[in-house]
Amino acid sequence: MGAYPQIADWNEDGLIDLLVGDTNGKISLFQNNGSVGNPQLTAKGFIKANNTDLYVGNRASPVVVDWNNDGKKDLVVGDDNGYIRLYLNSGANNDPKFTSFTYIRMNNANIIVSYSASPEVCDLDGDGKKDLLVSDYSGYVYFYRNSGTDANPIFTTQERLLAGSNYMKTNSSYARIDVVDWDEDGDLDILAGETDAYVSLFLNTSNPSSVAEQTFEVPSEFSLRQNYPNPFNSSTTIFYQLPKPANVNLSIFNLSGQLVKALVNEPKMAGYHLVNWDASGVSSGIYLIKLTTDQFSETKKCVLQK
Repeated sequence: MGAYPQIADWNEDGLIDLLVGDTNGKISLFQNNGSVGNPQLTAKGFIKANNTDLYVGNRASPVVVDWNNDGKKDLVVGDDNGYIRLYLNSGANNDPKFTSFTYIRMNNANIIVSYSASPEVCDLDGDGKKDLLVSDYSGYVYFYRNSGTDANPIFTTQERLLAGSNYMKTNSSYARIDVVDWDEDGDLDILAGETDAYVSLFLNTSNPSSVAEQTFEVPSEFSLRQNYPNPFNSSTTIFYQLPKPANVNLSIFNLSGQLVKALVNEPKMAGYHLVNWDASGVSSGIYLIKLTTDQFSETKKCVLQK
């Protein structure tokens, strides 16, 4: 679950280059200096945004696409918090430049899945307009149908794709998808990787327009989930959800009640949220993770083992 590759002719020299998103939230570029039949990759450092390393927090999952049909390649990047970021190319097609990003939105709200969003951009329903697919930590795949134009995508509904009568889902976590006409029948199929090292094939046997639409939903209740991994060594991930906007305090305490680290202390929107705790400077032991809002409080124990 540590590398998220994407291929593209980044510098328009006729050779396929490699971009790799990593668990640290950055994207590395490997330029092909070989030939079509004999690729030779050279590390060129991290992709930049506003002259600094492009950084999305954790688990950058990139897609290269001309989002606004201006003839230049852009970047769509999923992050570990479940959001999808759009970086428009302000440079040239053979020398992409990025300054800032916007979140891809649906119905005037940022698109978000549970967490660890991994996007794919394709015309899944065959109407000539780019759509958005997003897989997540839970292994589900969500379809956002483009109701705008190909040059100006607009999303108003979220559909969780079906496989037979059940929701499409990988066997384990951190799904990453690719879309291809696997059986050469004229429609797009889905390949899905996962942390157990299996790759699942989902063949498309019907037009996606027949998929029952499911409008975007926020969580129905407050919740603090158990951190993962637990026990852990140096770093762990904490996941919580909010059914409505709230002032959030997420803090770590020792068993004596002393504050070890305040991870979050600010207003947060409704939805699913993920925070990484870097405990590299903290001693081994049992610690308490406490989530507090104006209307909710919950505590979980975690074990740091070094």
